[in-house]
Amino acid sequence: MKFLLIFVIWLTIASAKPASQTIPKPAFFRPNPRITNGEDAQEGQFPHQVSYQWGIFGLLEHVCGGTIISQKWILTAGHCVTQIPEIGDHVILVGITNLFEETPERQQINIVQKIVHPNFGGSVGPNDIALLELETLLVFGDLVKPIGLPAVDSIPLGNAILSGWGSVSLVVIPNLPDILQTVTTPVLSFDDCNAAIQPLLEEGQENPLSGESNICTRPLTGGISVCSGDSGGPLIQDNTIIGIVSWGFTPCGSEGAPSVYTRVSNFIDFINEFVTDLPK
Repeated sequence: MKFLLIFVIWLTIASAKPASQTIPKPAFFRPNPRITNGEDAQEGQFPHQVSYQWGIFGLLEHVCGGTIISQKWILTAGHCVTQIPEIGDHVILVGITNLFEETPERQQINIVQKIVHPNFGGSVGPNDIALLELETLLVFGDLVKPIGLPAVDSIPLGNAILSGWGSVSLVVIPNLPDILQTVTTPVLSFDDCNAAIQPLLEEGQENPLSGESNICTRPLTGGISVCSGDSGGPLIQDNTIIGIVSWGFTPCGSEGAPSVYTRVSNFIDFINEFVTDLPK
């Protein structure tokens, strides 16, 4: 039995329950060393990559990924906002590959506003997208750069590149890496993704996949997938963000189970409504 999973890190371990609106909550631990079956990213390979961190009393921990789209705004998943406690410190880290390495390029900036898509239901489902406004402008350089947005309503095909600090394990309890992980994986057609998901659902369980809102990846033979902690991070093609890590199945990398992303091309109007400093 496989369960739907929103990939967000919380403070405690909870058991998975077979209901579409009941989400397994993995641990806030970092045992040692990828995206499941990924490899270490090289320094500067993903200058748009963001670590969204949350904590209290000055103790911060990576909870989600994100993507730089301008000097002032970060793109992430809606559930990365709705399922992280409002209390505490909310910051982003950029200019890093290793979460715990202090480098001159490392920038830590407070988040001052979080805007979730108004039609996001707060759990596994469509419209899982949000914008994070930063307190101060990012300083762009070789290790900190924005990524381009796709054409409105474009449908991606071919291979795409995923990056994140999510679990590298194939089990329910995550094993989270210090170093950013990456993998190249094929984009699935909606029909193939939908057909793969249907047999994984419980009897009577609604399929949350949306043709307008989602795209999917991974070979259906198992082994490569997004996992806990990858949430909100980018799926890219040709220096363009085409997807935001949204949901999948646990254990990560289960055979036959695709990874599901928010299709960014469907939300360009939402982004443009708030972000006025997109690079030309």
